[in-house]
Amino acid sequence: MKKGHVYNTFYDDKTWAIVLKSNKDLMEDYLLELKQNKKSEQTQYQYRSDLKGLMCYICKYLDNKDILSLTKRDFRSYSLFLTETCKVSNARHNRLLSSLRSFLNFCENEDDLEYISTARRVKGLPKENVREIFFLTNEQIIRLKNELVRRGDFQKSAILMLAYDSAGRKNELAQVQKYSFMDETKNLTNKVIGKRRKVFSLIYFSGTKECSKLWLQQRGEDSIDSMWIVGNGENIREANSNNIYDWFMYMREVLSEIEGKQIDINVHTFRHDSLENYNTGSHYVCKELGMEKGFPIEKLKLIANHSDISTTSSYLKDKTLDELGEMFNIKLD
Repeated sequence: MKKGHVYNTFYDDKTWAIVLKSNKDLMEDYLLELKQNKKSEQTQYQYRSDLKGLMCYICKYLDNKDILSLTKRDFRSYSLFLTETCKVSNARHNRLLSSLRSFLNFCENEDDLEYISTARRVKGLPKENVREIFFLTNEQIIRLKNELVRRGDFQKSAILMLAYDSAGRKNELAQVQKYSFMDETKNLTNKVIGKRRKVFSLIYFSGTKECSKLWLQQRGEDSIDSMWIVGNGENIREANSNNIYDWFMYMREVLSEIEGKQIDINVHTFRHDSLENYNTGSHYVCKELGMEKGFPIEKLKLIANHSDISTTSSYLKDKTLDELGEMFNIKLD
Protein backbone atom coordinates (compact mmCIF):
# COMPACT_ATOMS: atom_id res chain seq x y z
CA MET A 1 0.00 0.00 0.00
CA LYS A 2 1.37 3.40 -0.91
CA LYS A 3 2.20 5.59 2.08
CA GLY A 4 -0.46 8.24 2.60
CA HIS A 5 -3.03 6.35 0.50
CA VAL A 6 -4.40 4.36 3.39
CA TYR A 7 -7.88 4.38 1.88
CA ASN A 8 -7.03 2.49 -1.29
CA THR A 9 -10.69 1.45 -1.54
CA PHE A 10 -11.76 5.03 -2.26
CA TYR A 11 -8.72 7.32 -2.39
CA ASP A 12 -7.13 7.94 -5.76
CA ASP A 13 -5.64 10.90 -7.58
CA LYS A 14 -8.45 10.96 -10.12
CA THR A 15 -11.07 11.35 -7.39
CA TRP A 16 -8.99 13.93 -5.55
CA ALA A 17 -8.79 16.02 -8.72
CA ILE A 18 -12.58 16.51 -8.74
CA VAL A 19 -13.12 17.00 -5.00
CA LEU A 20 -15.13 20.16 -4.34
CA LYS A 21 -12.78 23.14 -4.31
CA SER A 22 -14.36 24.67 -1.20
CA ASN A 23 -13.65 21.45 0.71
CA LYS A 24 -10.02 21.50 -0.42
CA ASP A 25 -9.73 25.18 0.55
CA LEU A 26 -11.09 24.51 4.04
CA MET A 27 -8.64 21.66 4.48
CA GLU A 28 -5.72 23.90 3.46
CA ASP A 29 -6.86 26.60 5.91
CA TYR A 30 -6.87 23.99 8.67
CA LEU A 31 -3.45 22.64 7.73
CA LEU A 32 -2.08 26.18 7.76
CA GLU A 33 -3.29 26.57 11.34
CA LEU A 34 -1.58 23.31 12.31
CA LYS A 35 1.65 24.64 10.82
CA GLN A 36 1.30 27.96 12.64
CA ASN A 37 0.69 26.06 15.88
CA LYS A 38 4.05 24.33 15.35
CA LYS A 39 2.64 20.85 14.93
CA SER A 40 5.27 18.42 13.74
CA GLU A 41 5.63 17.63 10.06
CA GLN A 42 4.53 14.07 10.79
CA THR A 43 1.35 15.32 12.49
CA GLN A 44 0.61 17.67 9.60
CA TYR A 45 1.20 14.83 7.14
CA GLN A 46 -1.13 12.50 9.05
CA TYR A 47 -3.97 15.03 9.20
CA ARG A 48 -3.55 15.77 5.51
CA SER A 49 -3.78 12.05 4.67
CA ASP A 50 -6.80 11.53 6.91
CA LEU A 51 -8.67 14.52 5.51
CA LYS A 52 -7.86 13.74 1.88
CA GLY A 53 -9.37 10.31 2.41
CA LEU A 54 -12.46 11.90 3.93
CA MET A 55 -12.81 14.38 1.07
CA CYS A 56 -12.55 11.57 -1.49
CA TYR A 57 -15.18 9.59 0.40
CA ILE A 58 -17.51 12.61 0.26
CA CYS A 59 -16.81 12.99 -3.44
CA LYS A 60 -17.51 9.35 -4.31
CA TYR A 61 -20.31 8.47 -1.91
CA LEU A 62 -21.98 11.73 -0.87
CA ASP A 63 -22.32 13.51 -4.23
CA ASN A 64 -19.26 15.69 -3.58
CA LYS A 65 -21.22 17.86 -1.14
CA ASP A 66 -19.88 20.76 0.85
CA ILE A 67 -18.53 19.19 4.04
CA LEU A 68 -20.25 21.88 6.12
CA SER A 69 -23.62 20.68 4.83
CA LEU A 70 -23.18 17.07 5.93
CA THR A 71 -25.64 15.61 8.43
CA LYS A 72 -25.24 13.30 11.39
CA ARG A 73 -26.45 10.49 9.15
CA ASP A 74 -23.68 11.26 6.64
CA PHE A 75 -21.04 11.04 9.34
CA ARG A 76 -22.52 7.83 10.68
CA SER A 77 -22.30 6.36 7.17
CA TYR A 78 -18.65 7.38 7.02
CA SER A 79 -18.02 5.61 10.31
CA LEU A 80 -19.69 2.41 9.04
CA PHE A 81 -17.75 2.66 5.78
CA LEU A 82 -14.48 2.68 7.68
CA THR A 83 -15.34 -0.33 9.83
CA GLU A 84 -17.37 -2.47 7.43
CA THR A 85 -15.95 -1.67 4.00
CA CYS A 86 -12.37 -0.64 4.78
CA LYS A 87 -12.12 -3.05 7.75
CA VAL A 88 -9.96 -0.62 9.72
CA SER A 89 -9.07 -1.43 13.31
CA ASN A 90 -10.91 0.22 16.19
CA ALA A 91 -7.83 2.30 16.96
CA ARG A 92 -7.56 3.41 13.35
CA HIS A 93 -11.28 4.17 13.18
CA ASN A 94 -11.12 6.32 16.32
CA ARG A 95 -8.04 8.17 15.05
CA LEU A 96 -9.79 9.00 11.76
CA LEU A 97 -12.86 10.29 13.55
CA SER A 98 -10.61 12.29 15.85
CA SER A 99 -9.07 13.97 12.79
CA LEU A 100 -12.56 14.73 11.49
CA ARG A 101 -13.67 16.23 14.82
CA SER A 102 -10.53 18.33 15.12
CA PHE A 103 -11.14 19.68 11.63
CA LEU A 104 -14.81 20.44 12.37
CA ASN A 105 -13.85 22.17 15.61
CA PHE A 106 -11.57 24.39 13.55
CA CYS A 107 -14.48 25.16 11.18
CA GLU A 108 -16.71 25.88 14.16
CA ASN A 109 -14.24 28.42 15.49
CA GLU A 110 -13.78 30.17 12.15
CA ASP A 111 -15.81 33.35 12.44
CA ASP A 112 -16.42 33.69 8.71
CA LEU A 113 -18.08 30.27 8.46
CA GLU A 114 -20.81 30.67 11.10
CA TYR A 115 -20.59 26.90 11.49
CA ILE A 116 -21.87 25.92 14.91
CA SER A 117 -25.13 23.98 14.78
CA THR A 118 -23.94 21.65 12.01
CA ALA A 119 -20.75 20.71 13.84
CA ARG A 120 -22.75 19.70 16.90
CA ARG A 121 -24.43 16.98 14.87
CA VAL A 122 -21.25 14.94 14.93
CA LYS A 123 -21.33 12.57 17.90
CA GLY A 124 -18.71 13.41 20.44
CA LEU A 125 -18.30 17.09 19.64
CA PRO A 126 -18.88 19.37 22.63
CA LYS A 127 -22.13 21.29 22.57
CA GLU A 128 -21.70 25.03 22.58
CA ASN A 129 -24.11 27.89 22.60
CA VAL A 130 -24.25 30.13 19.58
CA ARG A 131 -21.71 32.92 20.01
CA GLU A 132 -23.12 36.34 20.69
CA ILE A 133 -21.12 39.13 19.12
CA PHE A 134 -20.11 41.83 21.60
CA PHE A 135 -19.33 45.06 19.79
CA LEU A 136 -16.90 47.24 21.70
CA THR A 137 -16.77 51.00 21.30
CA ASN A 138 -13.58 52.77 20.35
CA GLU A 139 -13.45 54.18 23.87
CA GLN A 140 -13.62 50.71 25.44
CA ILE A 141 -10.78 49.46 23.27
CA ILE A 142 -8.61 52.47 24.07
CA ARG A 143 -9.31 51.99 27.79
CA LEU A 144 -8.26 48.35 27.49
CA LYS A 145 -5.11 49.37 25.62
CA ASN A 146 -4.25 51.97 28.25
CA GLU A 147 -4.76 49.47 31.07
CA LEU A 148 -2.49 46.92 29.37
CA VAL A 149 0.17 49.60 28.97
CA ARG A 150 -0.23 50.62 32.61
CA ARG A 151 0.35 46.99 33.62
CA GLY A 152 3.43 46.76 31.41
CA ASP A 153 1.76 44.23 29.08
CA PHE A 154 3.20 45.97 26.03
CA GLN A 155 3.14 42.88 23.80
CA LYS A 156 -0.58 42.36 24.44
CA SER A 157 -1.31 46.04 23.89
CA ALA A 158 0.53 45.89 20.56
CA ILE A 159 -1.36 42.88 19.25
CA LEU A 160 -4.64 44.36 20.49
CA MET A 161 -4.10 47.55 18.51
CA LEU A 162 -2.86 45.68 15.44
CA ALA A 163 -6.03 43.56 15.54
CA TYR A 164 -8.15 46.71 15.90
CA ASP A 165 -6.33 48.66 13.18
CA SER A 166 -6.05 45.84 10.64
CA ALA A 167 -9.13 43.69 11.31
CA GLY A 168 -6.68 40.80 11.04
CA ARG A 169 -7.62 37.24 11.89
CA LYS A 170 -5.78 35.35 14.63
CA ASN A 171 -3.76 33.25 12.18
CA GLU A 172 -2.79 36.34 10.18
CA LEU A 173 -1.68 38.21 13.30
CA ALA A 174 0.45 35.21 14.26
CA GLN A 175 2.54 35.57 11.08
CA VAL A 176 3.59 39.18 11.65
CA GLN A 177 7.31 39.79 11.98
CA LYS A 178 9.02 42.41 14.11
CA TYR A 179 10.90 44.16 11.30
CA SER A 180 7.54 45.46 10.05
CA PHE A 181 7.46 47.91 12.97
CA MET A 182 11.04 49.12 13.04
CA ASP A 183 10.44 51.88 10.47
CA GLU A 184 7.97 54.36 11.94
CA THR A 185 7.16 55.76 8.49
CA LYS A 186 5.58 52.46 7.40
CA ASN A 187 1.99 51.33 7.88
CA LEU A 188 2.09 47.78 6.54
CA THR A 189 3.30 44.49 7.99
CA ASN A 190 5.15 41.79 6.10
CA LYS A 191 3.08 39.62 3.78
CA VAL A 192 0.90 37.07 5.56
CA ILE A 193 -1.13 34.15 4.25
CA GLY A 194 -4.84 34.50 4.90
CA LYS A 195 -7.88 32.40 4.15
CA ARG A 196 -8.00 30.69 0.78
CA ARG A 197 -4.21 31.16 0.55
CA LYS A 198 -4.53 34.90 -0.13
CA VAL A 199 -1.30 36.82 0.40
CA PHE A 200 -1.43 40.39 1.70
CA SER A 201 -0.08 42.78 4.33
CA LEU A 202 -1.96 44.01 7.40
CA ILE A 203 -2.40 47.77 7.75
CA TYR A 204 -1.81 49.63 11.01
CA PHE A 205 -1.74 53.16 12.38
CA SER A 206 -0.64 55.33 15.29
CA GLY A 207 -2.14 53.19 18.06
CA THR A 208 -0.26 50.12 16.90
CA LYS A 209 2.93 52.13 16.36
CA GLU A 210 2.79 53.51 19.89
CA CYS A 211 2.36 50.09 21.50
CA SER A 212 4.78 48.31 19.17
CA LYS A 213 7.52 50.78 20.03
CA LEU A 214 6.98 50.13 23.74
CA TRP A 215 6.98 46.38 23.17
CA LEU A 216 10.14 46.26 21.08
CA GLN A 217 11.98 48.43 23.61
CA GLN A 218 10.84 46.16 26.42
CA ARG A 219 11.72 43.01 24.47
CA GLY A 220 15.26 44.01 23.58
CA GLU A 221 17.51 42.03 21.25
CA ASP A 222 16.90 38.41 20.28
CA SER A 223 17.22 36.22 17.19
CA ILE A 224 13.50 35.54 16.66
CA ASP A 225 11.90 37.25 13.64
CA SER A 226 8.31 36.95 14.83
CA MET A 227 6.75 39.99 16.46
CA TRP A 228 5.26 37.78 19.17
CA ILE A 229 7.19 35.61 21.61
CA VAL A 230 6.65 33.54 24.71
CA GLY A 231 9.12 32.41 27.37
CA ASN A 232 12.29 34.15 28.38
CA GLY A 233 16.02 33.64 28.44
CA GLU A 234 17.04 30.35 26.83
CA ASN A 235 13.36 29.30 26.67
CA ILE A 236 12.25 32.20 24.46
CA ARG A 237 10.36 31.06 21.34
CA GLU A 238 7.96 32.29 18.69
CA ALA A 239 4.34 32.53 19.84
CA ASN A 240 1.70 30.57 17.94
CA SER A 241 -2.00 31.18 17.36
CA ASN A 242 -2.91 29.25 20.53
CA ASN A 243 -0.78 31.65 22.57
CA ILE A 244 -2.49 34.56 20.86
CA TYR A 245 -5.88 33.10 21.70
CA ASP A 246 -4.85 32.92 25.36
CA TRP A 247 -3.74 36.56 25.29
CA PHE A 248 -7.14 37.68 24.06
CA MET A 249 -8.85 35.62 26.75
CA TYR A 250 -6.65 37.44 29.26
CA MET A 251 -7.76 40.74 27.72
CA ARG A 252 -11.36 39.67 28.24
CA GLU A 253 -10.73 39.42 31.97
CA VAL A 254 -8.93 42.77 32.06
CA LEU A 255 -11.72 44.50 30.17
CA SER A 256 -14.38 42.94 32.40
CA GLU A 257 -12.45 44.16 35.43
CA ILE A 258 -12.12 47.76 34.27
CA GLU A 259 -15.72 47.87 32.98
CA GLY A 260 -17.09 46.41 36.20
CA LYS A 261 -19.10 43.69 34.43
CA GLN A 262 -18.52 40.50 32.51
CA ILE A 263 -17.86 41.15 28.81
CA ASP A 264 -17.53 37.87 26.92
CA ILE A 265 -15.40 38.98 24.02
CA ASN A 266 -13.34 36.49 22.03
CA VAL A 267 -10.48 36.56 19.58
CA HIS A 268 -12.84 37.47 16.71
CA THR A 269 -14.37 40.42 18.53
CA PHE A 270 -11.80 42.94 17.40
CA ARG A 271 -12.28 42.06 13.73
CA HIS A 272 -15.96 42.94 14.13
CA ASP A 273 -15.11 46.05 16.16
CA SER A 274 -12.58 47.26 13.63
CA LEU A 275 -14.95 47.06 10.68
CA GLU A 276 -17.96 48.38 12.59
CA ASN A 277 -16.11 51.38 14.02
CA TYR A 278 -14.46 52.18 10.68
CA ASN A 279 -17.96 52.10 9.18
CA THR A 280 -19.53 54.42 11.76
CA GLY A 281 -16.57 56.80 11.91
CA SER A 282 -15.97 56.13 15.63
CA HIS A 283 -12.59 54.41 15.09
CA TYR A 284 -9.75 56.61 16.33
CA VAL A 285 -8.19 56.46 12.85
CA CYS A 286 -11.34 58.00 11.36
CA LYS A 287 -11.07 60.82 13.86
CA GLU A 288 -7.40 61.37 13.02
CA LEU A 289 -8.31 61.55 9.32
CA GLY A 290 -11.38 63.72 9.83
CA MET A 291 -13.59 60.93 8.42
CA GLU A 292 -16.49 61.47 10.80
CA LYS A 293 -18.93 59.61 8.55
CA GLY A 294 -16.65 56.61 8.38
CA PHE A 295 -15.83 54.38 5.44
CA PRO A 296 -18.41 52.75 3.14
CA ILE A 297 -18.68 48.99 3.08
CA GLU A 298 -16.88 48.83 -0.28
CA LYS A 299 -13.75 50.17 1.44
CA LEU A 300 -14.18 47.91 4.47
CA LYS A 301 -14.07 44.93 2.11
CA LEU A 302 -10.51 45.94 1.20
CA ILE A 303 -9.44 46.18 4.86
CA ALA A 304 -10.97 42.79 5.67
CA ASN A 305 -9.54 41.14 2.54
CA HIS A 306 -12.94 39.68 1.73
CA SER A 307 -13.82 38.41 -1.73
CA ASP A 308 -17.54 39.08 -1.31
CA ILE A 309 -19.05 42.24 0.10
CA SER A 310 -21.84 40.20 1.70
CA THR A 311 -19.23 38.64 4.01
CA THR A 312 -18.10 42.11 5.05
CA SER A 313 -21.70 43.09 5.72
CA SER A 314 -22.10 40.12 8.07
CA TYR A 315 -19.41 41.60 10.33
CA LEU A 316 -21.36 44.78 11.01
CA LYS A 317 -24.13 45.42 13.48
CA ASP A 318 -27.67 44.74 12.36
CA LYS A 319 -29.05 48.28 12.36
CA THR A 320 -32.63 47.36 11.37
CA LEU A 321 -34.17 48.34 14.71
CA ASP A 322 -32.24 51.63 14.80
CA GLU A 323 -33.50 52.53 11.36
CA LEU A 324 -37.09 51.61 12.22
CA GLY A 325 -36.86 53.68 15.39
CA GLU A 326 -35.64 56.67 13.45
CA MET A 327 -38.47 56.29 10.92
CA PHE A 328 -41.13 56.48 13.62
CA ASN A 329 -39.19 58.53 16.19
CA ILE A 330 -39.38 55.77 18.81
CA LYS A 331 -36.82 53.71 20.71
CA LEU A 332 -36.77 50.00 19.89
CA ASP A 333 -34.72 47.59 22.02
